[in-house]
Amino acid sequence: MWQRGVALVLATLLLVGAAQKDLENEFGCHCMEYWTCITSGGQPYSYCGLSASSVCCFVALNARPIGILPLHNRNKSCGTKGADTRKEGQAEMSEWPWHAAILEQEQDLYVCGASLLDEAWVLTAAHCVDDYLGVEEHDMLKVRLGEYDVTTTAEPLKHEEFPVTRIVIHPEFDNATLVNDIALLELVRSARKKANIDAVCMPKKNDFLEGSPARCYVTGWGRRDEASEHSVVLKEINVPLWSNPTCQNALREQFGPAYSLPSTALCAGAEGRDACDGDGGGPLVCEKDQHWYQVGVVSFGIGCGRRNIPGVYTRVDAFQDWIKETIGVHHHA
Repeated sequence: MWQRGVALVLATLLLVGAAQKDLENEFGCHCMEYWTCITSGGQPYSYCGLSASSVCCFVALNARPIGILPLHNRNKSCGTKGADTRKEGQAEMSEWPWHAAILEQEQDLYVCGASLLDEAWVLTAAHCVDDYLGVEEHDMLKVRLGEYDVTTTAEPLKHEEFPVTRIVIHPEFDNATLVNDIALLELVRSARKKANIDAVCMPKKNDFLEGSPARCYVTGWGRRDEASEHSVVLKEINVPLWSNPTCQNALREQFGPAYSLPSTALCAGAEGRDACDGDGGGPLVCEKDQHWYQVGVVSFGIGCGRRNIPGVYTRVDAFQDWIKETIGVHHHA
């Protein structure tokens, strides 16, 4: 059993981009996009001419950013995928705007993939972050949103980084069996919606049945196959869903006849189409009514893309109540 969240040193690749400064004009206001002004807690005054939607924005010193996704309205605004040129295996910039990277703060050590669930929370696998419990989380981990090509900071859409203020691992997570392999990370401040930063939708029970023909993708910077290097540009892999009984039979061929696939897991993949080392904690998403829902979290597999051996994912809808309780109780205003 290979966990798919092995830490990888990408320090030479994961470069920190300089923050892009807003243009301040002679009136003392900042010229920025209308949406950016509003979500910054600012007051738009007049158009400033850089583009049709640029406004002269006054942001008070004590202004509080407005979150991107109010919980009561999330299904209308989540899960909107960016443009796709249908290049096989490689994502486009902003195509999967919820895909996140968890890094160690000091050296930009890549830890795992994750996904933006709510303006102040990301979802990942518990096995990715359980080693960081008991330490000062905000000193150790950060989340990078909006990343695409880790070799450059010259992208037109900049990534943003958020220190992690808290790690919440499912209380029944078992590191030996990877049952209940799910965790939530709280960001120190709310993320704001941008072309390359947005949240994924949460599925309801029975939205995506096991083995259904839904259109599903797994994304990440992991290996493309067992022999390749890790990807520097976000990759995407179209994966079919398996029924749990079929998956359990396939895994019993590997683990022995006593192996039981928990009902809180699901399986996906095909020969040559699978998550791989470095993709752990990342999202498996499926489409419904032109919105994308996170159906699984990359947990473990046996090799990558081997014949008749699917990848195993934490089933997100099985943890719906726990996620809502965790996010709801500590939700940022």
